[in-house]
Amino acid sequence: MKLVKTLSTLGLALVVGLAALFTLCYVLTSGNYTVAKTVAEDPSLPHITINGVTFHAQTFGDPAHPVVIVVHGGPGGDYRSLLTLQALSDRYFVVFFDQRGAGLSTRVDPHDITLASAIGDLDAIVDYYGHGRKVNLVGHSWGAMLTSAYLGHYPEKVDHAVLAEPGFLTAEFATQWAAATAIHYSPGLVYHFGKTKFEALHVTDPDDQAADDYAGYQLNMYQGSDHPQAGYRCNGGGPAAGGTWRYGAAAADSLFQQAVDANGHFTLNLVDGVDTFTNKVLFMAGQCQKVIGVEWQKRQMTFFPSSTLAVIPAAGHEMFAENPEASIAAVRAYLDAPAR
Repeated sequence: MKLVKTLSTLGLALVVGLAALFTLCYVLTSGNYTVAKTVAEDPSLPHITINGVTFHAQTFGDPAHPVVIVVHGGPGGDYRSLLTLQALSDRYFVVFFDQRGAGLSTRVDPHDITLASAIGDLDAIVDYYGHGRKVNLVGHSWGAMLTSAYLGHYPEKVDHAVLAEPGFLTAEFATQWAAATAIHYSPGLVYHFGKTKFEALHVTDPDDQAADDYAGYQLNMYQGSDHPQAGYRCNGGGPAAGGTWRYGAAAADSLFQQAVDANGHFTLNLVDGVDTFTNKVLFMAGQCQKVIGVEWQKRQMTFFPSSTLAVIPAAGHEMFAENPEASIAAVRAYLDAPAR
């Protein structure tokens, strides 16, 4: 009986202690943590609505010029770090858009975000701005992966395609990528993770996904050398500060979950049908990239009938922010040349 009473007392003390610790951490992280409004809360932001989905979108240049559609990374990211590509607007009509549920686009039910919906949305954007003409696609990171999948479905709608450091295009590459970027918890990473989660508890506006979006962004932008993707940068830190308006955590989670089966094994195939796209594809890799850089992209290039590789000096994964001059020059030279 005494043992039961003692265990009960210890259990109560543990609960009280944990509650006190939680309260202390919550109070210590009090502050004004915010995320940007989407086009749903701020209709003054440039946007378009296609098939009932509202996207944050922006264009530069003459609509009569050949169309270049920029497909941003993530998933869950936005096009802010890729805005240097507006330099192409002297000769091209350049289109930027934040994907469904990401960036400053309207937040939606995560169940409505799938690989199929992502391909469908990109196709809707192509039709909306292409008006029946072939378009040029510039995809970065996850955006390059999505562009590859799109080429397999709609090769007839694309003239030139740029794949700037796609992370992985098949299940085999995905498995290798996951091993290379596995999280190894260090004191610094654990502290940042915990602090971020408590900060997010103070985020309540402007919508019900704001807190998760705040936490996801802060965790992705951690700058420590123990970041799982530290090898993506020239200085070995976390992601480059290319700039993001707002992260879409639910969009990222939904797409990643669909990439694996019930046992956690990758199943995606983003190169199905790309053999029907016979125009030359431009792959790009940052010289500093140590994980999915030059050798990695050389292997992925073999899925396409015709491809070439541009290595961007003094740049890692965020090449368009780190070395925009060289990156844009490579894209421009490719776009200005015949597609075949």
